[in-house]
Formats: sequence, C-alpha cells, structure tokens
Amino acid sequence: MRINITNTAKIEAEFASVNGKARAFTLTEAQALRAFAEDAEKQLGKVLPKSAWKGARVTCRPAGPSASSYSYGAKSTECILERGATGWFLVACTTAQVYPKASAKCSVALTAVQTLATSFYAARRLEREFTLTLLPETASEEEREVMEADARRLAGVS
Repeated sequence: MRINITNTAKIEAEFASVNGKARAFTLTEAQALRAFAEDAEKQLGKVLPKSAWKGARVTCRPAGPSASSYSYGAKSTECILERGATGWFLVACTTAQVYPKASAKCSVALTAVQTLATSFYAARRLEREFTLTLLPETASEEEREVMEADARRLAGVS
C-alpha cells in the first residue's frame, strides 16, 4: 500500500483498521504523519540535498505512557514512511507495543547509496562553508598517522 501522506481520508481509515478500539498512544490523525515527515526532512537536510531524499524511510510511532504506574506495554501504532520523488508515502502501518516513558520514535533509514553520498555531501558543504587547512603533501607517513589518530580522537571515533 502506498498512500501519499496528503490523502487524509485513506490514512485515517488505515489507522482505524490497525488500531481497532485503541485510541491512547496510537496514531489516529494523518497530521501526525506529516509532523513525523517534517522531522525526518530536518534530519535529512543535515546530511543530503533534497534531490537525494528519494528512497529514505522513516519508522515512526507516538510516545508511550508518561506515568510509571503502567507496568506493561500499551498498544500503539507504528508506521513506515518512504520518500518518493514528490513527497512522502505511507508504506506500512502496524500495531506495536510502547512502554512507559518511551519517547516518540522518528528513525530515518538511508539506502546504501544515500549512506555513501552523505560523506561526499558533507565534504562539499565543508569546503563551501570553511577555509580548510589540508595535510601538507610533504608530511611523512609517521606524521600522517599521528594526525589521523589525533583527528579520530577529536571526532570521537576510535
């Protein structure tokens, strides 16, 4: 099923079908999906140009109960959105368990090509926005290794 997230009636009918009688901690209005899509676009905008968003997927669900008096999981709705060329589409909608004090979920998954493209895009943005000091070509292999180790430490990468 591919439903454009602007099609409110079809989305809300799908929610009603998946949720059954459950109303609390579930998605019931199409506007919630639009909000998740906007959050995903903010995340994607940090790592890829808009023209490269096609194929990205977002798994989303609302927050769990705020009271710790719930000692069990509550029924919730989990949806998967996929970015198309013209907008977001609902590709799956299922029930899920959400536990007390669990925050809302908006997890973006990139395709393999998008994952590779993020480093190229970051490098291009870096060159455009900063004056870079590159490693001198005359640096010895030992100096390169030391600088790379320092750079990994600065970046928090082991």
